[in-house]
Amino acid sequence: MTQQKIRLNRATVVDMAATIADADGIDAVTLSRIALDAGVKQPALYRHVTGIEELWTLLSLRARDLLVAELTTAIANTTRDSAVLAAAHAWRGFVQQHPGLYSATDRVPSVGDLDIELSLARVVAVLAQSLDGYKLSASQRAHCARTLRSALHGFCVLEKDEGHPEPYALDKSLTQLVELFCRGIETLEP
Repeated sequence: MTQQKIRLNRATVVDMAATIADADGIDAVTLSRIALDAGVKQPALYRHVTGIEELWTLLSLRARDLLVAELTTAIANTTRDSAVLAAAHAWRGFVQQHPGLYSATDRVPSVGDLDIELSLARVVAVLAQSLDGYKLSASQRAHCARTLRSALHGFCVLEKDEGHPEPYALDKSLTQLVELFCRGIETLEP
């Protein structure tokens, strides 16, 4: 039985890469694997992506676009601590659902590519929205949003990569991280 070829376009290649990443990890994403899964020769992929580096960039952009959508939905109709906690749970849920795709965000530099920089700015902007209920200056809000991104990214990457070997409940740890963060923000309010 011969494998049927998949009709490829750029979006299909990215879809296939995302599926492989989430199923088998980001290191399993190779052009040869995608070509094999698609039933084509690897050179056929070069009509859609220039190479693995571009594919990682596209996966990173996809991950951040989906993360922004999850965060935006999560913080709707919430404010202050509830908004921050909703963002934290949405972030963690996204990483748990898409561990390989999320790993792509660390595969490409955060600066030097305008599309990547804009995708990061959208993530930070949604986190800043979650802080709207606090009385912060624009500068404080921006710093706090970047700090929240760092905390959530670090927590979730450690969890994804089994870097929390302690036998404590991670749900409680995430809630406590948010509580500490929110209490710190309150010290900045006038």
